[in-house]
Amino acid sequence: MKLPLNFRGFAMSPELRLSLRALRAFVTVVDCGSITGAAGQLHIAPSAVAAALTQVEDEMGADLLIRSRAKGITPTPEARALAARFRALLEDYGEALDWGRQQASRLAGPLRIGYYAPVAPAFLPHALGALLRDHPGITLELSEHDNDSAQEALLSGALDLILFTGGDLRPGIALTPLLDLPPYVLMPEGHPLASVPHPGLGAVADYPLVQLDRPVARPYVEALFAAADIRPRIAARATATEMVRSLVGAGHGIAVLNMRPLTDRSYGDDALAARPLAGDLPPLQLAAGHALRHPRRTVTACLDALTRWRTTPAAQALIVE
Repeated sequence: MKLPLNFRGFAMSPELRLSLRALRAFVTVVDCGSITGAAGQLHIAPSAVAAALTQVEDEMGADLLIRSRAKGITPTPEARALAARFRALLEDYGEALDWGRQQASRLAGPLRIGYYAPVAPAFLPHALGALLRDHPGITLELSEHDNDSAQEALLSGALDLILFTGGDLRPGIALTPLLDLPPYVLMPEGHPLASVPHPGLGAVADYPLVQLDRPVARPYVEALFAAADIRPRIAARATATEMVRSLVGAGHGIAVLNMRPLTDRSYGDDALAARPLAGDLPPLQLAAGHALRHPRRTVTACLDALTRWRTTPAAQALIVE
């Protein structure tokens, strides 16, 4: 692609060395025929207008405006042609800004949410149900992440919002806490621990353990047992919560988890029971995060919906107490 030629026949640099103020000043002078008149329209000093004209002419490498005391400013044919192009650029710029403001203020367009919450499918569609029904222009885009990749995608602009549990928060992310999730033990229905209202870690260690092998979840459970100086016997590991639940339902062991779905049956249709662990054990926190830069209205509306949801019985039902 060839670069456009200036009035001296040399290729122009693609760098944008002329400001919008200079373009606007040049167009206004061509339209009204005087520096003083242009300064009045633009509400700036005549000297600023004159400096802008000099900047444009220097950049073009030609005298575009004929100055005289009697007639003021007389544009050359080249100046009128250039002013027409500048005017089109300024109009496009204004339209682009208007479009951007509309996109930022309307409740429509893509809402890109990344989640690291093992049972997010159990609550997220319902938590956002009213928002999506009231604003059908919103397109929901959901993707599963780990804590690190979710935060990286948020900061890069690939995501609008993230849901995650635990982990170090990176600079530049605003946090909205949603739920504190204490640990509980999951077991098949009829298991001996099902008759214990609050089994302790020692009692849990008497049985084989099915471990959720995910970042945050695995080190969290391992830290619980390590703090109690207990070494559980690991019978199986799985990277998906539903696989853990199915292994437990099939009798391969019990599991320590933090958030439960709103069902007491596994994918294998086995009946399950959940009991809160005894002791003052640290919870995991479910939180929403967005970039500290000014969020779109759709993102703010989503955060408001999640904040309202966290106080509902449906949200509290995810906590085993």
